Amino acid sequence: MSALARQASAERSLKGERRREQCMRPSSKPTKSTALVALLAMALAVPAAARQQPDAITVFVAKKIVTMNPSQPTATAVAIRGREIVSVGSLEDLKPWLSVYPHRIDATFKDKVLIPGLIDPHMHPMLGAIAFQTTWITPEPWNIMGRKTPATNGQAAYRAALKAAFAARDTSSPVFMTWGFSADTHGELSRDVLDGVSNDVPILVLQRSLHEAYVNTAMMTLLKSRGLDDSKDHPQVDWKTSHFWEDGLFTVVLPYLASTLLDPASADPGYLKTRDYLNYNGVTTVADMNTGGTNYELEMASLKRNFDTPDSPVRVRLTPDVYKLSLTLKSPQAAMRLVEGLKARNTRHLIFNNGVKLFADGAMFSQAMQLNAPGYIDGHKGEWITQPGPFEDFARQYWNAGYQIHVHTNGDGGARLVLDTLRTLRDEKPRADARFTIEHYGYADDGTSRRIAKLGAQVSANPFYLYDLGDRYAERGLGVDRAARIAPLGGLANRGVPVALHSDFPMAPAEPLFLAWTAASRQTMSGKVFAPAERLTLDQAIRAVTIDAAYMIGMETELGSIEAGKLADFAVLDKDPYEAGIGGLRDIKVWGTVFEGRPFQAKPAMAAAPAVKP
Repeated sequence: MSALARQASAERSLKGERRREQCMRPSSKPTKSTALVALLAMALAVPAAARQQPDAITVFVAKKIVTMNPSQPTATAVAIRGREIVSVGSLEDLKPWLSVYPHRIDATFKDKVLIPGLIDPHMHPMLGAIAFQTTWITPEPWNIMGRKTPATNGQAAYRAALKAAFAARDTSSPVFMTWGFSADTHGELSRDVLDGVSNDVPILVLQRSLHEAYVNTAMMTLLKSRGLDDSKDHPQVDWKTSHFWEDGLFTVVLPYLASTLLDPASADPGYLKTRDYLNYNGVTTVADMNTGGTNYELEMASLKRNFDTPDSPVRVRLTPDVYKLSLTLKSPQAAMRLVEGLKARNTRHLIFNNGVKLFADGAMFSQAMQLNAPGYIDGHKGEWITQPGPFEDFARQYWNAGYQIHVHTNGDGGARLVLDTLRTLRDEKPRADARFTIEHYGYADDGTSRRIAKLGAQVSANPFYLYDLGDRYAERGLGVDRAARIAPLGGLANRGVPVALHSDFPMAPAEPLFLAWTAASRQTMSGKVFAPAERLTLDQAIRAVTIDAAYMIGMETELGSIEAGKLADFAVLDKDPYEAGIGGLRDIKVWGTVFEGRPFQAKPAMAAAPAVKP
C-alpha cells in the first residue's frame, strides 16, 4: 500500500471514530477535552511517513565512504535526517529506513570519496582574520587557495620587501600591518628601522609566531593615546626598540591593539576568508584555543557575526584562555564565573564543552621555548608565558573544578613543568578521563613521551614545525640530533597516547591532509627525513585529523567518524586517502564539505597576488 493510500485509509478510520464519538456524546457541542482527543487520534492515525515529511531522509551515494568506524570501515551510501546520520552502508543496507520514510537519493558525490569532516583541534579564527588583514613577508613560501607568497630571506631582502609593501599599501587603512618577520632569517628589527619606513603612518610588524611584535613611533603614539603606559618595566618588553614578546605582548600591549585588530570593517573579511580557507581544505570543526585572549567581547562578537550564521560550514569549539581572562576581568574568580556560564550560551556553531587553555613556555618559531640542558647552542634562554607559580595555581583551580585543560608548551623544559604539575594535581585529586592535553609538542626527548604515557595525558601536535624548521634549527639553535626530534609523535602513538594534528593557523597551513603527510613522512622542506622512527603510520595520521582529533576536544560522540547518530559532517575528496598512501596525501583534491547534511562546495581559488618586489 502506498503512503497516500495508507493516509486515506487512516482518514476514513478517523471519520468512523468521530461518528462513534458523536453518538456517545450527550451534546453535539464540542468541548476542549473532546477536541483534544480528536487531535490526538488524528496524530496517531497518520502514518509515520506522513508525520516525518519535514524530516525526510537524504541519501548521499559515493564512489566510496571511508567511515573511520573500525566495525564498518567503508560504505557507499549514507542516510541523513536533519543534521544527523541515521544509517550507513549500501543502498540495500539502507532499505529498512527507506521503506518507512520519505527519501531522496542524491548522486552529487557518486564519483567522489567521503570521509568524516576534517577537524583542526587547535587553530585561531581570530589570528587567521588578523593574518589575512596583513601583508605577508615570510621566511617560507605559502600557497593559500592559489594565492602564493614567495619566501623572503636575508636582512637586506626583508627590509626592501617591507618598504615595497608599505609603498603598495591600501592608503585608506589607518595602519599598516605585516606578518612573518623572523629574526633568524630576516636580521634585526627595531623602532628606528620602522621609522625609516614611515614617521607618520602607524606600523605594526607581527613576528612569524604572532608571539612578538614591533611598532614604529607613530604606532606607539596611537597606543599611548589609548592608555598604554610605557613607564612600567616588564622583562618581555623593550620600550627603546618597541619590541614586545610573549607575556609582554599579550598582557601589556595587546589590549590596546584589540580595537584595531578586531575592527569589523577590516577583521570581518579576514574571518570570512579564514572560514572559506577551512572549507577549501575539508575542515568542518575547529577548536579556538585562545578564546578571549585578546578581548573577550570583541572576539565573541566577531565569531558570532562570521561563524555563527546559517551559511557557515564550520563550527568552533571555544577554549577560553583563563589566565588572560583573569587579568582582563581583574580576578581569577571573575574568569571562572564567566567560564561557568559559557555552556548555557552554546549555539549550533559556537560550542563550549568544558575545555580551557593555559600557556607554559614560549614560541617555537622564535626559539623562545624552554629547553633542558644543554639548552640553545648560542646560550640564549627560553621564555615563560605564564610563570611556574601562577601556572600551577591556575591549573589546580580548573583541574579541581573538573575542566579539560589544554596547555601550550613547546620545549622539553616547558613539558617538564607541565608534567610535574599534572603529577601533582593527580596526586592531590585523581580524576578519570581528564584528557589533560599537551598542545604543540615542539621538541621532546623519548623520556618526555614516556612520562606523558605514564601520566595519562594526550598530545595535540603541530607536525609542520619539523617540515618548516627542521633544516634551520639543525644549523642554528638545536643541532642536528635535537632538531630531528621536533614533533616526535611515533613514540607517543606506540605507547597508546592519543595523538591529534593541528595547524595553529597561521603557524602552519590549515590543511589537515598535508599535516597528516608531514607526520607520516617526517620530511623537512629540503626533502630530508628526520627520525623516521617518530613517524605516524598512515592510519594513525588520518585518525589524527578525524576521530582522534574529535577525541582530543571531547567531541568524539558527535564527530570524527561516519556512523549512525553522529552529525552529518563530511569532507568530499577526489581520492581515498588510504589508496593514495602517505606519498599521495598532500596531493588529494578537496571538493568541499557537507556540514550537518548540507553540501558546501569550496569557493574557487583566489587570484594570485602580485609579488612584492623590492
